[in-house]
Amino acid sequence: MANMNIEDVFTKMSLSGKSAVELIEKNKTASSNTDVDIYYLQVNQYTGTSKDSVADGRLAILCSTHNVRIYDSTRLVRTATINGSEAQVSKVRFGHNSPDLVYTCSLDSKIRSWDLRTKLEAPASTFKASGNTSASFLSFDMTHNDRFLCAGTKLHKENVYVYFWDHRQPDSVGCYEDLHSDDITQVRFHPNKQDMLLTASDDGLVNCLDISQPSEEDALLYTLDTTSTPDKLAWLEDDSAFISTFCNTAYIWNTDTGDESVKRNLEHFQDQVKTHRVDYLVDCFLNSCNSPTLLAGNDKCDGLLFTLSEEPSTHLGTLPSAHSEWIRACCYNKTSQSLYTVGEDALLCCWKPSESVKASPSNSRSAKAGHTKSARDRKPYARP
Repeated sequence: MANMNIEDVFTKMSLSGKSAVELIEKNKTASSNTDVDIYYLQVNQYTGTSKDSVADGRLAILCSTHNVRIYDSTRLVRTATINGSEAQVSKVRFGHNSPDLVYTCSLDSKIRSWDLRTKLEAPASTFKASGNTSASFLSFDMTHNDRFLCAGTKLHKENVYVYFWDHRQPDSVGCYEDLHSDDITQVRFHPNKQDMLLTASDDGLVNCLDISQPSEEDALLYTLDTTSTPDKLAWLEDDSAFISTFCNTAYIWNTDTGDESVKRNLEHFQDQVKTHRVDYLVDCFLNSCNSPTLLAGNDKCDGLLFTLSEEPSTHLGTLPSAHSEWIRACCYNKTSQSLYTVGEDALLCCWKPSESVKASPSNSRSAKAGHTKSARDRKPYARP
């Protein structure tokens, strides 16, 4: 792999498999008990290492029905479902130290951990804010060693908060309350430095913080004003972060200097490919060569892969329309060189760089009959 050009990897990427169609479930909480569509909103993979290869291959998917589905990433089959929270689940994430622990945060102002070795009837642990807060949790993350957690809240009585926990205590040990003026939709700890934290909010601001400092004011290092609403947020390398907005602008932000390294709009990516439309941005990931790769999508449900750097972007390859609705999220496994995508058709697709594996016509579209979309909603699933 070290000698392979990354452009060759993604040019030859094709559909390796996809999950069974699981599109309709009974909405047991609705008074009418009617059928509802299910959409896949987020996918997260366990990135640590363990002695259990099966556990290492797990994926956690957040559904629009607010439960969490656990998949075997090799066979693409569902192995467990987490239904334990009556409140809407807003984020899901694996811990770093064990593939058996999945964490969720929800609108009832709690973070829960779930042990996949149990029947999942109750959480293994629960973290809540000290005091009687009613601010719903929209985002959360953990440090690389799982020692500390943080959560960002929904706007509540003109205030928003970032709460912090020591993993050994159920109640929060600290709080920031002046970072943002609207919903905090993303919080991300640095992958190696437990004191470095990014936050993003509907107020358009992305903050870089050093939480080892004695006060909230001292902790704030830099702020990026996106003049829009941030959508995705991720650390890329030691000193850079990826941000995308609902206006489909992609940034690479230098967190050492606070400067924009890269800013690309949708037209920039469209200029790089003439054979397909580029209608929206999905997310960015570090490929096997540790360089940023951006996934975009279009109304035909294709996925389009681009380089993202200070140089003009290059179109790396196209994922043909195995999805029948728009792609909502992705994650990449560097070891297996597998790209996983989930979308509004409730499908999990796996893509690998192999010329011998091709998506047949019968397998390239979902069995669900969906309508054709002409414009992307700014927030297709508005938070309550």
